[in-house]
Amino acid sequence: MSEFDWKFEKQAKGRCINIDWLEVYCKEDNSQFPQNADWWRAHGFFVREREYGTRQYHEMFVILDENDQPFIEIRRNPVSSSSQAGEQGIFDPLSCHIRLSNRYCYHPDAINLFSNFLLSHYYTIQHIFRLDLCLDFEKFDRGDDPHDFLMRYLRGKFTKINQGNLSAHGKDRWEGRDFNSVSWGAPSSMVTTKMYCKTLELLEAKDKPYIRYAWMAAGLIDDYQHLTKKREDGTIYTPSIWRVEFSIRSSARHWLIVEDCNGHKSKRIAKNHDLGCYATKLQQLEAFAMLAHHYFHFKHYQKDQRKDRCPDKVLFDFGLNHKPYVLDRLLADAPKNTAEQSLLKKLQQFRIVHPEKELIQACDILIKELEQLAIRHTLPNFYDRTEAQLLQLLINRRLSMHDSETFQQSIQAIQGMLDVQEALF
Repeated sequence: MSEFDWKFEKQAKGRCINIDWLEVYCKEDNSQFPQNADWWRAHGFFVREREYGTRQYHEMFVILDENDQPFIEIRRNPVSSSSQAGEQGIFDPLSCHIRLSNRYCYHPDAINLFSNFLLSHYYTIQHIFRLDLCLDFEKFDRGDDPHDFLMRYLRGKFTKINQGNLSAHGKDRWEGRDFNSVSWGAPSSMVTTKMYCKTLELLEAKDKPYIRYAWMAAGLIDDYQHLTKKREDGTIYTPSIWRVEFSIRSSARHWLIVEDCNGHKSKRIAKNHDLGCYATKLQQLEAFAMLAHHYFHFKHYQKDQRKDRCPDKVLFDFGLNHKPYVLDRLLADAPKNTAEQSLLKKLQQFRIVHPEKELIQACDILIKELEQLAIRHTLPNFYDRTEAQLLQLLINRRLSMHDSETFQQSIQAIQGMLDVQEALF
């Protein structure tokens, strides 16, 4: 056994580490030969194409493997910012989103398989758009039953550090409420965390044979078909396999090392957040440990005591011997997005208060523009504009594109109100 295999086996005992979602933002190689569904068919691939695209892209299709199973999902041909003929859109026309199918995420060498596909077909990776990293297990490292821990946490016996937003799911029975899933973090957060019973999901919702096979390979079950395991005394039972999952969004840009310098926290960039961080199972497990250190950190609740002074509730024990990393986000994403959302809401309110036909028409067009601009937050290189600058830009664009005297008057009316009505902002 190699040193790598020994190290991974030691850390992964009783655990099954996997990627559950992998999607990247890329650029195609050449606009002269668009890599649409027909292009892939011409190169010998079987393709399943959807008749309609998505909000962000005109085209969406899935490349199949030799067994007619989904392999790669591609969304391409960005939606323009305007329906006006001949106007240049706000996106690079070579932009696309590419996702590895859920089945292939559980391939033992999923990252290299995905990377080689992108490189061999001349895609340039811009950044990871979404990556879900999950760990499946029957018991926590110190013997705690996950369901019992979850119920004690929801009863207030423990409290969580970071990610204050909480949602829980379960069933309300006559004898009491029983929960099987809890998630932390806002939908817009860079990282969200979820803990749930994966066995229950496979049995009641959607079975995925490749997950059952991964469990058997990791030793979590003995019978791949029936999801059962044999105890030491020879009895057979169905273990409840639980999952802790971190979903990392596109705003993550770097891994940082956190150090103590004279009592103050100091951060320095350790490495970029890219596919190379997850190339092997050991790297995935170490990345999970870093995420758990920050986002799956619990304390024993003590009344009238500050959280940071309460004793830790240790659930995972990875035995890491290096400084903890944390993910760092791209700065100033939220304020820009918030400004556009705020402006959009105010335009919608202004539309209701001023029912004049011309003003409603002008507001509708500006609202549509802002909704289209919201798409750009899935791509890099965000604009740097204030609310007034953004609205001014849209007004100027529309003034130069429309000849209708009535329409121009309505636009100019809104423009004048920007100078005298601070309520718009």
